[in-house]
Amino acid sequence: MKRLIPLAFLLAATPALSQSAPDSQGPGRPQRAYANPSALIAADIGFARLARERGQWTAFRETADETAEMFEDGRQLAKTLLKDRKDPPATVKWAPHLAWISCDGTAGLTYGAWQGPSGGDGEYVTVWQRQFKGKVDWKWVLDDGQDLASPLREVDWAEGKVADCPARPRPPGDPAPQPGSKRERKEDSKLPPMRPLAGAIPAAEGGDSKDGQSRDGSLAWRSTVLPDGSRRFTAWIWKEGAMREVIARNFKANGA
Repeated sequence: MKRLIPLAFLLAATPALSQSAPDSQGPGRPQRAYANPSALIAADIGFARLARERGQWTAFRETADETAEMFEDGRQLAKTLLKDRKDPPATVKWAPHLAWISCDGTAGLTYGAWQGPSGGDGEYVTVWQRQFKGKVDWKWVLDDGQDLASPLREVDWAEGKVADCPARPRPPGDPAPQPGSKRERKEDSKLPPMRPLAGAIPAAEGGDSKDGQSRDGSLAWRSTVLPDGSRRFTAWIWKEGAMREVIARNFKANGA
């Protein structure tokens, strides 16, 4: 697998601070974007590098959130599934092709291709959450994938996409600060508060479904384990005043 993003570019990248256009969610001033898709892509690339250097399951354990889930005979906590699992002699190699990140930069997901140590190709999706305790970092919270009959089409670089920013609701009678004022700068220096989904997503249909979202609701995902053991993963981001589907993958049952 070739390296898709030059590390020098990733290390030099800075968070996006551009203000989004107003949306149709209601009154309020649009939030500023705190998303850095390059950092998310770098986290995925670093995860793959750690697997090569320290061992596959060691890397999974060290980068997993406490709540991280994997899929092996159903949905399982990664810390339980991988607790005593030995690293294989050679690791799977992978690289991201696409990344999506919420406006507030608190959650994102990567999609890409993997290659087995003795051949074979596949695809994967990894959901990430940004950590704010101690050293700011990314941890993965969900990982799934499958083998493919033929490899994904190669890309020259991983493409990152940022959700639009939902309007920040204001209490009645509380006027928005003047653009460029000290009050505006103070408000925009803080991450957006936790809030409900920016817009509706389709209801889950059958199976063991579990939803997640970024703190500002501008990115949402759903993983479903169906009765036959296959899985479905879908994600949406807030774009042009609605939650738009950005990825939908069906993963066959393990061993199928």
